[in-house]
Amino acid sequence: MKDNTYGLQFIGYGIIFFGVWLGLAAYAPVGGYVWDPWVINICTTILFTLFVCLTARLARTDQTVAGIIATAAFIIFFCPGEEVFFERDLNALGELSSQCIVPFFIGQYTRVSQKDFHRWYLLMLLMGVFCSYTHNGITIPLCCAFVWLAFQRRERFFRQACWPMVVGVIIGTGLSIWQMRHDSLNLATDLEVMTSVTNIALKTLWETKVFVLSIAITAYLASRKEGRRVLKYIARRHYVLALCGIFALLTVPFAPLGIDNAITGVCFFSMFWVLFLFQYHAQKYFNRKI
Repeated sequence: MKDNTYGLQFIGYGIIFFGVWLGLAAYAPVGGYVWDPWVINICTTILFTLFVCLTARLARTDQTVAGIIATAAFIIFFCPGEEVFFERDLNALGELSSQCIVPFFIGQYTRVSQKDFHRWYLLMLLMGVFCSYTHNGITIPLCCAFVWLAFQRRERFFRQACWPMVVGVIIGTGLSIWQMRHDSLNLATDLEVMTSVTNIALKTLWETKVFVLSIAITAYLASRKEGRRVLKYIARRHYVLALCGIFALLTVPFAPLGIDNAITGVCFFSMFWVLFLFQYHAQKYFNRKI
């Protein structure tokens, strides 16, 4: 069964890889290539395929070829920053690299939570710093979620292998806020500015398709008894990301790293939330068919 799954994954990711590569080769960029065309196309293709792979593994949509392709399409339509993914310049490579870090980091956090990796603690600490410091859109909510989890597990926190990651995220978040400390301090102490930022952020969020879709689906499921069970199941199954989504929305009024980053964070975690809900219902539908 596992061999069959690996074979399907190989086919699915192969379709994504060659599809993106051929697409980049067929359509010339508006501004020209920043490097040699062959090099930039390969780098962009590898990073996008890696992002699809990490996202599909996290959402557990990697069991079928259709699930992998649907995940790629979902990212293209809903991921914040997707408009620069295929521009074939340094911004595109930086954005794709940054996007890959988040699902990889959260996946590793879940995987090593109950294991012992004493030799790798320094690397895990640095990975936490790098993840939070290079992705301002997710830094604040990720840090808040990990601090909350650390508080919940305070009696056994330092007995879990994931604690260096959490400490690294806190350090990276602190560095990001310190870098913008003057703007952050003014925003946090000025009620009028906070109100204005909140209004602008909410108006912008209501114009983003993924946030509106996540609110609509969640509200619909919450209005039904069976739907509420589904929401609780998804929230428990993906507890870290569910917490990140909540904190991303709650910290919008403060926006210590800028309103654009705050909105990006909400949309990013909304994308994962919608993907989890779609995956659950798609799997349930196909199980009924079988």
